[in-house]
Amino acid sequence: MKKAKIFRTGAAAALLALLCSARAFSAFEDLGFGARAPGLGNAFTAAADDVSAAHYNPAGLARLERVKFLASHSMLHTGLSDGSSLGMTGMALAVPLRGGKLGVMGGLWNQFSLSGVYGERTMQVSYGYAFAPNTMLENLSAGASFKLLSRSFERLEETYDSMNGLLATGDVDPVLIGANTASAMDLDLGFIYSLGKKYSAGLALKSVMQPNVAFGDGAEDKLPMRTSLGVTYRALWMTLSSELRFGEGPTGEADRDLIVAAERVFPTLDKGEISVRGSLGAGTRDFRQATAGLSYKINKIGFDYAFILPLGTIKETAGTHRMAMSYHFGGPTVEEQYEKDLLEQYQRLAEVSEYKSTRELASLENPRLAGVKRLIMDEKYQNAARTLMEEAKDLLPDASLINLSRRLNLTGQFYPAMPGEFEKEKWERRLSQGITHFLKGQDSRAIREISYAHSLNRDDAALSRFLEGVEDMTHLKAERVPADFKGGLALHRIKEAEILYAQKNYDDALRKLEDALEYEPDNRDAMKKAGSCHYMMGSYAQAAGWWDKALKMETEPSEKAALTRMVSTARARSGGATWVPPVPESEREEKKPATAPREIEKLYQTGADFYAKGEYGKAADIFRRILVLDPENAQAKKALERIIRFSR
Repeated sequence: MKKAKIFRTGAAAALLALLCSARAFSAFEDLGFGARAPGLGNAFTAAADDVSAAHYNPAGLARLERVKFLASHSMLHTGLSDGSSLGMTGMALAVPLRGGKLGVMGGLWNQFSLSGVYGERTMQVSYGYAFAPNTMLENLSAGASFKLLSRSFERLEETYDSMNGLLATGDVDPVLIGANTASAMDLDLGFIYSLGKKYSAGLALKSVMQPNVAFGDGAEDKLPMRTSLGVTYRALWMTLSSELRFGEGPTGEADRDLIVAAERVFPTLDKGEISVRGSLGAGTRDFRQATAGLSYKINKIGFDYAFILPLGTIKETAGTHRMAMSYHFGGPTVEEQYEKDLLEQYQRLAEVSEYKSTRELASLENPRLAGVKRLIMDEKYQNAARTLMEEAKDLLPDASLINLSRRLNLTGQFYPAMPGEFEKEKWERRLSQGITHFLKGQDSRAIREISYAHSLNRDDAALSRFLEGVEDMTHLKAERVPADFKGGLALHRIKEAEILYAQKNYDDALRKLEDALEYEPDNRDAMKKAGSCHYMMGSYAQAAGWWDKALKMETEPSEKAALTRMVSTARARSGGATWVPPVPESEREEKKPATAPREIEKLYQTGADFYAKGEYGKAADIFRRILVLDPENAQAKKALERIIRFSR
């Protein structure tokens, strides 16, 4: 009972401090939202890129490409000596309108409470809009939040038995007996301006209406307008942010706070990603603060934690703990797809520790292996494996012969002999091509063909195990379509391209279509869509070339007429220029690198490191060096093309 009395006395004293002097405490103090941004010291005005942008800078909502939800809970200033408990709970939702073309709507609810006797609630509707490309305001995003603020307190026993110090007087407290609820409307405004691909500047104006949230008629407790200015540098997996906040403080004097923050992401392909962050802040009224944060995200769900420790103001506290959980709906964004592509390339590099030695295969042109070559050409792989060991005994030990023997044994284990050409199904024909490349040491082409065969016949357990064995021997990762997708790799790439095309991301849509055409060089749908991508990007000669190639293969009269008109229009716009679509890789003769694979791997690793750090110029130079050494290096080509697109 004694502890309860002390607690009520402390709560009453705190409540009186809140109510008696607006200058002693600011109602609706900006305590941040969620857990990720607080881990950055709330230096989020320019960095706003998740659903919590509704609180920090509604202009940042325009950056969201899919529906996102966030729920959070915070324990503020734990361990206070008076026993009081400060807590905050919030939820937020962001919904892009027509994929973001009409902006992004957001909703937010937040509640702050003091020991259950005092509470503040914020309900708001936010909107963010990014101005269209190729206009004067193409780098600008703007947003607004319309807020309903309400606050209330519970009447304690001390309301009717007021305190004089620690002694009860028996009188009614004139302050606590008054109105115990108040509400007002408010408005926040925000702007973000992109300074190239890496930098952005943000401006947020909070409590623009300076609402009166005082209890009772005739009283006045206006919220001061607060201004935040921020600058953010953003690389692929790193964010640096700084922010200056200023406004009128509780004493009537100007508050000025400066915060610097950093965030680093450590991604993996299949185990999610971990992020660490921290900040330091300093300002007027002895404001000193250090923060640290940690996040884990996998698939569509993320968990955030932040710890905030005041260094100069509230000293008798064990710090603030904030936790949040977020969930997003829909597939990966374009930026996330870039990250995934780069991670896949990193993984391939990590898996090629024996690439050079395992690719050194005995040449089938060796006269002593003529019988082996003949059996391979007849697709009698088990017999070819036996013959190799019989005819090459005097050549052993030889690493290249051993490697060829291992590949032949693997193939013969699952496919002792292939059926005749006229008896084969489509997947078997592509499998045969893949095996031929595999036995010639043309590993990237072998993986591509066998992956495609597997995508056409995913229920074949033997083919699945064979593909896994080829992956182990070549140290290359095969591509697989999602389990719930009905169709092969080519169709999957076309479907991905259609989504990107609808998002007006023509560069990446074209890349998917080129992949589809590598799998199926005669796919008319892919040709037509490739032409459409080029046309939308203003590459009219390329558009005409693809459409013309599709026209020569089209049999439907109405489609032929439409393609004829499209080709004519594109050629007219190109000024008569002509362009011939490139020959698919599957139709080109494979050229082996003119230099050691290990040297190219080291160069690629260096280029990828520069790319991850945001040093795109240095990365591009490295990838160009690789292409000088190995003009057909597909990974370096894709990386260089990505840098060129990202730097535009």
